Amino acid sequence: KMPNITVIRSHLFESIGKQFSDKEFDELCFEFGVEVDDVESQIIEFTSTDIKEEHIVYVIAIPANRYDLLCIEGFARAIRIFIGLESPPLFQKIEPALKQVMHVESSTNKIRPYVVCAILRNVTFDSKRYKSFIDLQDKLHQNICRRRTLVAIGTHDFDTLQGPFRYQALKPEDIKFVPLTSDDNISYNSKELLNFYREDPSCKHLKPYTDIIYDSDVYPVIYDSNNVVLSLPPIINSRHSRIQLHTKNIFIECTGVDITKANIVLDTVVTMFSEYCDFPFTVEPVDIIYEDGRRDVTPLLSQRNCDAKVSEINGTIGVKLTPEEICKLCDKLQLGPASYLSDVDSVRVTVPPTRSDILHAVDIIEDVAIAYGYNNIVQEIPRTLTVGAPLPINNFTDLLRAEIARAGYMEMLTHGLCSTAENFTHLRRPLGPAVKLSNPANVEYEVVRTTLLPGALKTLAYNNSISHKDGVKLFEINDVVIPSIEDDVGAVNVRKIVALYSGYSAGFEIIHGLVDHIMTVIQIQPEETYALNSLTSEDIANRKRVAKAGVVYYVRSGNDPCYFPSMNAEVVLRYDNGEELVIGTLGAVHPEVLEKFDISYPCSTVELDINAIM
Repeated sequence: KMPNITVIRSHLFESIGKQFSDKEFDELCFEFGVEVDDVESQIIEFTSTDIKEEHIVYVIAIPANRYDLLCIEGFARAIRIFIGLESPPLFQKIEPALKQVMHVESSTNKIRPYVVCAILRNVTFDSKRYKSFIDLQDKLHQNICRRRTLVAIGTHDFDTLQGPFRYQALKPEDIKFVPLTSDDNISYNSKELLNFYREDPSCKHLKPYTDIIYDSDVYPVIYDSNNVVLSLPPIINSRHSRIQLHTKNIFIECTGVDITKANIVLDTVVTMFSEYCDFPFTVEPVDIIYEDGRRDVTPLLSQRNCDAKVSEINGTIGVKLTPEEICKLCDKLQLGPASYLSDVDSVRVTVPPTRSDILHAVDIIEDVAIAYGYNNIVQEIPRTLTVGAPLPINNFTDLLRAEIARAGYMEMLTHGLCSTAENFTHLRRPLGPAVKLSNPANVEYEVVRTTLLPGALKTLAYNNSISHKDGVKLFEINDVVIPSIEDDVGAVNVRKIVALYSGYSAGFEIIHGLVDHIMTVIQIQPEETYALNSLTSEDIANRKRVAKAGVVYYVRSGNDPCYFPSMNAEVVLRYDNGEELVIGTLGAVHPEVLEKFDISYPCSTVELDINAIM
């Protein structure tokens, strides 16, 4: 779902500097690439003054990666530039006579290792600006900050503080301060405060964030040189340094576990509200000094270049624009100054700090199309005609699904992410390579699965109330992801099938029979010695007439630690040249594995590599 912003219509038009009818504004938003979801009357409360007023508001859906449009300042500025009322601003870092410093202690590595800071000088707030300032922080916390798990924003009245500052992690009982929510100036230690937020109904908006650090041995905290607490990230700021309507100088700190996102968040807040400084679009940088010797200067406010070929722009959009026209269109979406590089037939744009969404040439092409106007693109009949058809592997697996379902198995669909333990150690398998998530939401989403077995076993465990009298039969055909240094992206998708039987007995023979059935319907002949265990010579001869040439299969004893040693097998393809390929394993699941997945009944499973079979 795309994030929404709610803006007061009269305030928005005042900020844009132009009046529109509702229809005109809706059409303008469409041309700009956003959508007006609703026009309604709302009671708006201005937090700084406790004033409540009724206003006509627009509810506007914003693309999830356009953080610069999440407040009225950024949205109105973008619209003004889009319709040609002003040029994009130039953001500047003003070096002070005495530069502020944030010292970062190594203790923060245990919980939230990064911090970035900035100072806005001589800001002029009114009730509307103050509300927008608070709302933007909330929008960023819900969006790019992922509910404060990745980044948390703290804003403070700089005139109440004394630098230099320090960022450290201490035991919860060693951190004591008066939080922003305390109207009676009661001081808490940080553990007491989190317990209060988890229990008090008036603080239910803060309760979800307490889980982020609650069980940690240490909590992050920011102090000034007088040992005054600024904030307990990512939970709450101190009441001492709270922002008020009369605040003139704002100290901004963003702590987090992702330094890239922290810099984007800080740049967004600075670029949006520096327009209210006495010298608009200026910011005072802060030195960030880490205990290991690293030194950063933030905010970055970095500008960078990105190129897109003219031929690709015109070809993708379906227009014939000159380089000069493309450069002018880029200016409308804040990608200027843009220039034409004749030697490589490319347009080079300047990406400002507000446009962190520009990552690739296709992003430039999209913005050129928006600036040109989708309604202005002439519709043409395609020069080539194509007929859609499923990929061979999808067609093959659809047919296979139908066959397995006819054999009495129920299809399941499981999550592509799992924990490292579920993917390896719960299956009694050694840790191996897997695609890991850098910032998993929780322990259950640490890696992309390399096997379908955890999902099948978890499905059986979650449905333990199903009657096992006649046996439970489940199957899934889906992709796993295997790391591969040979692939451009470092990993490759592999299509696999898993099937499971569970009942009063393990049912190894039932799963074994399914393997033979699968190989029969895909017309791979059993190896003759193996086939004679269950087929006559006549049956074998009849099968050869419709079997694939050059390959046979057989089942042999295996050594997968996931299964019982005596009920543990491999499915092997043997080619005419003598080469053999193991395409899967089957067996009765080991009791230790059943215990890890909380499964009460014995079961057997099979997992086959469909890519290898094809």
